[in-house]
Amino acid sequence: MYIKIISLALLPFLAACVETTTPPAQKKAPPKPTAAKPAVVRSSQSALSAFSRVTRRMEPVAERSCREVHRNAPTKFCDFVIKIDKNPKTPPNAMQSIGKDGRPVITFNINLMRTLRNDHEFAFIFGHEAGHQIGQHLSRVRGNVTAGAILGGILAGALGASVDSGAELGSQIGFFSYAKEHELQADRIGTHITYRGGYDPIIGARSFAGRGGSNAFLSTHPPSQDRVNTVHRTAAQIRASRAKGVTPPITWK
Repeated sequence: MYIKIISLALLPFLAACVETTTPPAQKKAPPKPTAAKPAVVRSSQSALSAFSRVTRRMEPVAERSCREVHRNAPTKFCDFVIKIDKNPKTPPNAMQSIGKDGRPVITFNINLMRTLRNDHEFAFIFGHEAGHQIGQHLSRVRGNVTAGAILGGILAGALGASVDSGAELGSQIGFFSYAKEHELQADRIGTHITYRGGYDPIIGARSFAGRGGSNAFLSTHPPSQDRVNTVHRTAAQIRASRAKGVTPPITWK
């Protein structure tokens, strides 16, 4: 019964993915304007210097914050590896991944670094990527994708469609269903870590400008304004606690 109910709930998503034509009587909406790409504001050497300066200060803070939350985790769970992708052809990006040794990896690429205007922006993005590890988002995504693939395959089989296609669609739904919430959670955690590192997350969050995001279902990032609002709310809560002489615990849900 539980599977049947969830399967019916997924039908609108299946229909939306299959239906690609526009009814003759319906005019296509004009395309939405795309966000401007963040401008390059510094040289590669300046970006590398800022990155080195900020990560020296932020890495131990992120690791301490991680161990505070995950007291019983293996040592390597919070032992960050910091990398730079110097390929000039890759679009601006930063990411968190897991290395072959099981340690979390934070990677900035040079094209993103050249768009960051100050140390606060470097620090906030670093804290955000560390936040993905602290929030265990990669492992949660894997679980969502697996569950979605299984459910999608069951639903497709019940409807007489290809099980493989259903599993693929289900895995995509499993991935996108929590992607935006994970980004907002990482923003909350990143706000805590940025403050603890001595930087201003409000200034750091200005790095969202021009980077898009959408309320659309198949979007991995929420609208930039939602992210800015999340940072402002979290920062206000932190400041209120600090005014009482208390360092608040890292929370994100």
